[in-house]
Amino acid sequence: MEKPETAPKDSREAVLNEPLLDLSTLTIRPLIAIDGARHEILSPDELSILDSHRLGQWGRRIQQLAEAEGAEAETELETLVDKVARKVAVGVPDAVWVQLSGAHKQAIADVFTGLLLRTRLGVAGAIAKAAGMEMPGREMIEALKGTSIGASSCPGSSGSTAASPSGGWKTRLARWCGLS
Repeated sequence: MEKPETAPKDSREAVLNEPLLDLSTLTIRPLIAIDGARHEILSPDELSILDSHRLGQWGRRIQQLAEAEGAEAETELETLVDKVARKVAVGVPDAVWVQLSGAHKQAIADVFTGLLLRTRLGVAGAIAKAAGMEMPGREMIEALKGTSIGASSCPGSSGSTAASPSGGWKTRLARWCGLS
């Protein structure tokens, strides 16, 4: 039976010399494309504390409304998704904005939510690292960065969504990060 290898002393020291949290004051806005034209959206790093809190409240309300039934809930949901997406899509001109469907606006809000959760996961990892905790699944999180992991049902899809759990991956991720 072989003895398990231990990390060389040099690699442990390299890990200890890594910063716990790597912040940058240079803001680079992510881009989205609409009809082939590129437009900026907010970077999560640009949010004030108040805006971050508001977006969190709006996100929780969107989840509630998505599970509710009735015309009032549907109208409020459309209005709130529009509000969130417009807050985020700072580089989209009004003439382009009015052409977007509710699904387009939801996609913009979802992309920003993914960016926000990725940022918060990095902070959660830094906190765990500072506390001396081992982060299970860290490699998986790193592998998922920049990867789309969601899917939506399409007309003509053979997959049933009748028994799908509510909330999806973003809800679970938010719970894991203590955001809900």
